[in-house]
Amino acid sequence: MKKQQIYTTFISLCGIGVFGISVYQSIALFTDPQTSLSMILFSAVMLVIMLLCHMLPIYITSDKTMEISFVAVIACVVTKGVALSIVLFALSTVLALLQDTKTRKYYSPWARAPLKELFNVSNVLVSNWIGGILYNWIVPDAVGEVFAWRVMIGAVVFSCVAIFINLVLFILYYKLSEQGNFFMLLRDNIGGILPNIVATIPLGLLIGYILTQTNAYLWLVLFMAPLMLARYSFKIYLDSHTILLRTIASLVEAIEAKDQYTRGHSQRVAYISNALCRALKCPKKFTDQVTMAALLHDTGKIGVEDAILRKPGPLTKEEYDIVKQHPVIGRRIIESINLPQTVNDAVLYHHRRFDGTGYPEEGPAAGELPLSAAILAVADCYDAMITDRPYRKGMTKAEARKIIEEVAGTQLDPKVVKAFLAIEPQLKTEEAETQLLYAI
Repeated sequence: MKKQQIYTTFISLCGIGVFGISVYQSIALFTDPQTSLSMILFSAVMLVIMLLCHMLPIYITSDKTMEISFVAVIACVVTKGVALSIVLFALSTVLALLQDTKTRKYYSPWARAPLKELFNVSNVLVSNWIGGILYNWIVPDAVGEVFAWRVMIGAVVFSCVAIFINLVLFILYYKLSEQGNFFMLLRDNIGGILPNIVATIPLGLLIGYILTQTNAYLWLVLFMAPLMLARYSFKIYLDSHTILLRTIASLVEAIEAKDQYTRGHSQRVAYISNALCRALKCPKKFTDQVTMAALLHDTGKIGVEDAILRKPGPLTKEEYDIVKQHPVIGRRIIESINLPQTVNDAVLYHHRRFDGTGYPEEGPAAGELPLSAAILAVADCYDAMITDRPYRKGMTKAEARKIIEEVAGTQLDPKVVKAFLAIEPQLKTEEAETQLLYAI
């Protein structure tokens, strides 16, 4: 811990030094009376853009974001130089710390762990300063000529070096706490650099180019507005998707509370179904829908009496007739969620046999079972056979595999069975509960 404290203190002091030097170097940009007003306006605009990038990250998934403030940094570097970009980035970061991005409440940055925040900001400042040294060496006199070859090469070098140094400095922090091997951590995380560079450099150069044109700020607004609108729309979509996933999770939990003897069954079936879809080279959209259907396939058991579900012996014909209604009940329940037809079909027909028998009685004819239902049927059968039930012990995987092979073409779709037999040795159903539910 002492090593970490010394390290964070050193980097923080370096960051403060870099900020001070950058402020000193930037003053020269504002001393010319003819350009000082335009520089103030430019700095204000860039500060706002950086602040928006901090506070409005791009959502990749519902719980993962990508902060794009580096886009504004590049735009500032190629138009006004490295020093001003560092000053503006530091100021925008401090301003961003005043707001909690989740609650949207404002408070003092001192309420957050100021030393930790200082280290995080200093880390970036030092990284950008080192990258800026190389940029200034490559581009000594072409600032403002955004699409000049030297400027574009300099922007790539600046980005690569700054992002790489930033990564190294963070890894050193974890290394000092004995949290893994330095080179292994570097290897595992370096893959994230390239997407970041690919995503930020072109956009940064484009914004920089816009800032050098006549009526730059009008064009910038026209350029940024659609991007902000697209971000907002995508955020709404992800929020709705998150609500959908939580609804599904609640339904799965309700099923398991109803029939705890088969706890984890839905997740395991989802895991197997997902693997089958990938083995059959199904499109990702279809795979996601089948996975979702697998999680929901036993929803209808909510409408079946506990005494029947938990009966320790074989069911009577009357009891079995009640159980056979659970696909129909399940389909009725999920109708209100407005799910794709692929999901609805899979839930309704996962007990419909390939030869046209099974339940519900009204369903696809022989050989016409929807692929989603056929995949779910194989996954459901396999897990049901290898799982202990109140009235019997589960089969071995070898025994279940043999039975599935025998009923191919009658109960189960032979194409899906063939794919299942190929992947079955690699299946790890015991890990399904921790892998799949929120990975849709």
